[in-house]
Amino acid sequence: MTVRRVFLCVLLLLSASASRVEGRPFPPLYPGPLFERAIESASAMPAEGRVTGLITPHHLLAADLIAAGFAMIKERDLDRIIILTPDHYHRGRTIFSVPGRDFLTALGPVPLDREGVERLKKLPLIGESNLFSHEHGVQALLPFVARLFPGVPVLPVAIGTSSGPEDWRELAAALAPLAGEGALVVQSTDFSHYLDRDRTAACDAESAAVIASGDPERVLSLRQPSHIDSRGALYVQMTLQRELGAEPVIAAHASSFDYDEQEAEKSGGTSYFVVVYRLRD
Repeated sequence: MTVRRVFLCVLLLLSASASRVEGRPFPPLYPGPLFERAIESASAMPAEGRVTGLITPHHLLAADLIAAGFAMIKERDLDRIIILTPDHYHRGRTIFSVPGRDFLTALGPVPLDREGVERLKKLPLIGESNLFSHEHGVQALLPFVARLFPGVPVLPVAIGTSSGPEDWRELAAALAPLAGEGALVVQSTDFSHYLDRDRTAACDAESAAVIASGDPERVLSLRQPSHIDSRGALYVQMTLQRELGAEPVIAAHASSFDYDEQEAEKSGGTSYFVVVYRLRD
């Protein structure tokens, strides 16, 4: 066999192997017991009115808050769940990234909203990426989705740190037709980072005021990461919810000082909000 034939055979084998991997779901990133305990202990009452959006942490130190946020949503037979997440590890090759594969979690499978992905990929700003294999902004939420919303497809969108207001407006416009009746928009966000207790409280008060205002342009007054880990995710969420006519309700607020005070004092705190957007009946 000539060197050229050997080279071609190797290329074919690599291509076939890559195709098999590409077709497989993303494997579970986390084991199940943490999620099981959080779901079992969640005691939040369902929110009044139809819930169209949720702001939730992805820091699993606050798994109880994540479970409580999802427990407030009484609509379980949804068409899709849109998840807005930061691209924490800067792995996206485009400004915004979407996955191309389904997900497996310790609590069950989660299908990908392929129709939504294909519609979004028509925009030059949005490309397909495997970054979601280790993106905890999505992976930390998916076991809750698998258990509480079985069979509902997800549409994760990772927001790059290089994006700005014009990009966020374009993304919101692309998501608007997908975010109507039958959809839930989940913003996966941790708020203040690396601050002492007093500065954490001050930044969180400013973030709460921005959320309550309903004006996405006020997001531009926040600093990243002092106030929030993704201004873009909040901007897009607030834009979509304003168009839907939904009002925000801050259901919970906490920080890592409430969970592990010693560690938070040493390395700085991280804060969390659970916000439900609802339409009045």
